[in-house]
Amino acid sequence: MKTAWYLGHREDEVADRAILIGDPDRIDRIAKLLDDVKFLTVRRGLRTITGIFDEQQVTAVSFGMGAPIATVVMHELANLGVKHFVRIGTAMYFPPADAGNFLLSESALSFEGTSEPYTMGSKTPVADHDLNKALSEAVLHSGARFHAGTYATFDAFYRDMFALEPETVARVSANREMLLSKGVIATDMETSALLTAARTLGVAFTSMCLGTVNGKTQEKLTAKLVQEGEASLFNFALSGITNV
Repeated sequence: MKTAWYLGHREDEVADRAILIGDPDRIDRIAKLLDDVKFLTVRRGLRTITGIFDEQQVTAVSFGMGAPIATVVMHELANLGVKHFVRIGTAMYFPPADAGNFLLSESALSFEGTSEPYTMGSKTPVADHDLNKALSEAVLHSGARFHAGTYATFDAFYRDMFALEPETVARVSANREMLLSKGVIATDMETSALLTAARTLGVAFTSMCLGTVNGKTQEKLTAKLVQEGEASLFNFALSGITNV
């Protein structure tokens, strides 16, 4: 029986569908929506649960931040037999998206270093159609607002996405204008690598995030609205991934 190197889980401990989550604290919160929850071994801070939603088994794993570890988690889970993945979290958003909207990936531009070893051909990787359809239906049924489109993924948050020092402002501003010109709806640190890895690994993947930071003004969504949006995001992801 296969056992994952870093996660440490056996193939009989995980479902055939998994939700990838950045913040490890969210594992406790999404666990409340599942029945018969099992908390698996924690390795290197990577928290994992497997439980039942709508009579189907689902696994959720936290990866922290960034494309390298997110793809390690995906690769190990795929090797254990997971076939469907949804990455959920928060993202910086751009027009026409607005604060608190849900952002569904259709494709992604890569400005990170993890995609290259997984790249097959020159085509831009795209999200799984069936997963996107299921997630879209879940959001539309709730009446919430969402946008589907292109993500852009970076490695260096404080160099490419958010200017912490004055000398970085020009670089971040140039990136912002470039992203706006390309019609990007969201930026994060994982999606392009996960889309690329998913295609190579032969698994289905998409990202859905809550828009929490205005990409033009850096204004942040209030903590209360983030909490409310997160709760909806959990339900959309669980509903979507169990309906494909």
